[in-house]
Amino acid sequence: MWGQGSPNRVRTVVGGIAVGAAVTAAVVTAAPADAALQAIAVDTLPGYGSSANGSSNYGLYGAGCSYKLSVIVGDPESAKSTLKITSTRAGRTVTIYNARPSTVEVKPTWRPAAPGRHVLTATLDGVVRSRTVDVGTGVQLPQFIRNGACFVLPTY
Repeated sequence: MWGQGSPNRVRTVVGGIAVGAAVTAAVVTAAPADAALQAIAVDTLPGYGSSANGSSNYGLYGAGCSYKLSVIVGDPESAKSTLKITSTRAGRTVTIYNARPSTVEVKPTWRPAAPGRHVLTATLDGVVRSRTVDVGTGVQLPQFIRNGACFVLPTY
């Protein structure tokens, strides 16, 4: 049966099988470019404060208070660069963390220095994830009061 086909037909079939196998191998071994860095979030809840007199500080984080961030890295062992986490406000960027990830969840501490809109950015192997948060004026309470929560002063 195989011997009856023309040599060109056999070469075409064999060539097609080889190309198909190569394409399949490339698809199976190629990981998506953004597989390593998955998300950035603020783990600590926003501050709390008075909502009387039309205050609009609900959901605000407080400048001067400490917050735990959570950055999810899918496969830290495959990272080719350092994980860089920054906070940008009004054109000024502050680096919060800059090291090779060693765990799936990296949890640095973020302490915004001034009120305003902050953009938290995580960058790893050319993949960027961002989150925008609003920050008001805050007062970090001692640990024995509400577990060290942040009191965000009312804004009017």
